[in-house]
Amino acid sequence: MKATTKQVLTGATWLVVLLAMIGGTMLWQQQVHKSKPVTTITVTSTERIPMVLLLDDHLTHNQIQQLTAHIQNSSATQTLVTAKITATGTVTFKGQLLNSDNRPYIQVQLPKNLDSNRQTHLLKQLLTAARQQFKFRRFNLVSYGRGGLTATNYVEHTTTSLSPQHLVLMATPFNGASRQSNNRRQTTPVAAKSQTATLAKLIAHRHTIDSKMQVLIVAGKAIKADQPLPLQSALAGQSIFKPVVKVYQQKVLRSWRTQSGLLNNHQIGNTIQTFIN
Repeated sequence: MKATTKQVLTGATWLVVLLAMIGGTMLWQQQVHKSKPVTTITVTSTERIPMVLLLDDHLTHNQIQQLTAHIQNSSATQTLVTAKITATGTVTFKGQLLNSDNRPYIQVQLPKNLDSNRQTHLLKQLLTAARQQFKFRRFNLVSYGRGGLTATNYVEHTTTSLSPQHLVLMATPFNGASRQSNNRRQTTPVAAKSQTATLAKLIAHRHTIDSKMQVLIVAGKAIKADQPLPLQSALAGQSIFKPVVKVYQQKVLRSWRTQSGLLNNHQIGNTIQTFIN
């Protein structure tokens, strides 16, 4: 009789333990599957803000494709269209944007062999037409080589409403391409006595630049090769923008060996996207 009672008590004990385990498991599952309130919501802007590309008109088609591919590195899903204007002011567009293109690319093409004032006028006309065509209000301007000189002259002679939010100037020969007395292998500003007429003129008109614009100047430096563009010339724009705009940055991208400036530098895309975003 005692043995039977002991067995019954033992069985009852195990039954209680088993029921407790089952109940605990069901409660845990209920808590896991219970929906939790959202405390943080990240909203991506749907406003269309294109990146306008103003590249050196001496670049070959392959070089343009190469540089554009690096710039598009982190947002390759966005469409690239071309906007072209003739010397007489005729504007044509190649390509269409999708509704999902909120950060597209617009490569602008200006006529060659025109003076800076005429190019600035045509660029203003082209951007005005592009805003109407592709329905955007704000934009960022990214330039390369001599396109940077045109971009600088443009922001000095345009209206606030047509000024870019961000201006990126890559490998721009602000103080020419001479490696002799004009430019040194250093990042300091060019002395007044060594400034070319182009740089001195741009410095003289810097007070007209929109101070809200954010500016990034990018220069390339090879560890084992002669630079196509002197480092000090590429960074000479600091004398134009640094005293005027509230946000100014300059960056030197180094690579082991390059004969074509920043065209082959894979860091350029992330550098630009990080600055603009």
